Amino acid sequence: MLRSKPLFVLASVVMMAALVFSVFLATRPNANAAPASTASGTPRYMQFHHTFSQAALASSGLKHWTSSFKSEGKTWTYSMVGTNPANGSKTTTVPVTIVPLKLVFSNGKSFDGTPEVSQTTGSPLFKNASFISGTTQYGDAVARAEFWNKVSTTSPNYHVLVGTPTVDSTLTINIPSADGATTTDPSSGKTIGLININWFDPELQSELTALGFKANMLPIFLSHNVYLTEGSPTLSNCCIGGYHNAVTNSAGLQTYIWSTFADAGVQGGFGEDVSALSHEMLEWFNDPFTNNVVPNWISPIAPQYGCNSYLEVGDPLVGVVFTVSGYSNDHLQDVAFFSWFARQSPSKAINGQYTYLGTFTSLSQKC
Repeated sequence: MLRSKPLFVLASVVMMAALVFSVFLATRPNANAAPASTASGTPRYMQFHHTFSQAALASSGLKHWTSSFKSEGKTWTYSMVGTNPANGSKTTTVPVTIVPLKLVFSNGKSFDGTPEVSQTTGSPLFKNASFISGTTQYGDAVARAEFWNKVSTTSPNYHVLVGTPTVDSTLTINIPSADGATTTDPSSGKTIGLININWFDPELQSELTALGFKANMLPIFLSHNVYLTEGSPTLSNCCIGGYHNAVTNSAGLQTYIWSTFADAGVQGGFGEDVSALSHEMLEWFNDPFTNNVVPNWISPIAPQYGCNSYLEVGDPLVGVVFTVSGYSNDHLQDVAFFSWFARQSPSKAINGQYTYLGTFTSLSQKC
């Protein structure tokens, strides 16, 4: 197995204050924020970072485009899925395969993501719904909205879509006792699984090769009521709800996602239904190879992120979720638009917004 070595790994952590929550609930009736760390675990998403060469990116089978912007006297280069919206009304469709995981722990308890596949594939991540930038999938809606200055003028039929997912057979993984444990979730009373990410991610990377995935597609590994931990599998090291990553293997430069699908109320609502996957898919759209660096920013919602320099569109808004008409059981996460990271004023996104919901009303703060 060939395993990429991230130069830096950042766990994006959310512990939103109750006052911030009440503001969102009072001013945005279609959105709500997941509770903070009231369930012994700390909601977070793992952020991997790589520095693949331009030659490696150019040879990738995944359809993507590369451009740059200027800020703070520097030129910043980035790559995104699809084609450049400045180049006209082109449509990109990326094949997707979902691999449900059955995770078996050493005490005999197991957690099977197979029953959660149907709701996942039937959600606005893969089905058309009404968004501010048109009736389409959520990822495409954001891709269109964040470059609205081009889409609304020269590229009205621009789209970046994910295909109707194929579903692989359920993959069973046995978790060694040193790297996995089950525990009672304090907020819901349900049993959940915990797995050390340092053991888990290499396992997924080996499966990418064994399952024969191609670099032009997106494999999604789906779990149920299982979170990852940084280090030993305890609630104090919990809870990672998802991540996206890229690795060079026999297929080339392969991107992939792991996400949990949690029941309502588990970990205070963190990772409920497709919310964790929406976070990771939108980050994959905007930073598929985990190598996009932007001017340092700090989130006004979660300043405990510290000074961050990655184009990870979900991290500044972890916990701010919403639903759309016709999909009341599918929670999607708000994400920051490109203009927020690039400090473009006015924003080039739809309605001059800096996030899909308009949660942020100004540029990212310097730090």
